[in-house]
Amino acid sequence: MLSLLITLFAAISISVSAPIENIPFLKISFLNLKEDLEEAKQEGKYLFLMFHQEACPFCDKMYRITFQDPKVKDYFTKHFYMVLIDIRGANPVVTLDGKEMTEKEFSHKNRVRATPLFVFLDHEGKEIMKMVGYIPAEDFLLIGKYIVEGHYKKESFYKFLRKQRKK
Repeated sequence: MLSLLITLFAAISISVSAPIENIPFLKISFLNLKEDLEEAKQEGKYLFLMFHQEACPFCDKMYRITFQDPKVKDYFTKHFYMVLIDIRGANPVVTLDGKEMTEKEFSHKNRVRATPLFVFLDHEGKEIMKMVGYIPAEDFLLIGKYIVEGHYKKESFYKFLRKQRKK
């Protein structure tokens, strides 16, 4: 019975972690956001943060469905880096202004109340937009295009989204 439980636990662990390994735009980070932003900028990419937590069904759905969509993978790999922040985590984070705090403290500072929460940053580290919850692949692609094509400089995302859906 014990070996069955161990096997089941291992299978669950693998199935939960496997999709994370298949996200090519996920940046392996030491959580120095200042350095991550600079690296993204040098490569002509945008940085975005995904606040997540263990056992979050909507985070899991993002990993399994949206992030596995071939169009999302291609577009976001070309234009973005994603850094994961565990809202209950104890790992140190170096913020954009050089302050050090835990992932949990950083999440609290950013008023994260639900996961997943995405924070997209411009090349200077200013917040472009914040989105919470599960986002289907087609809408996630539109978020990417909204940022990469510079629409955020002249109109709200919701106005952009309405225009795109009319096409």
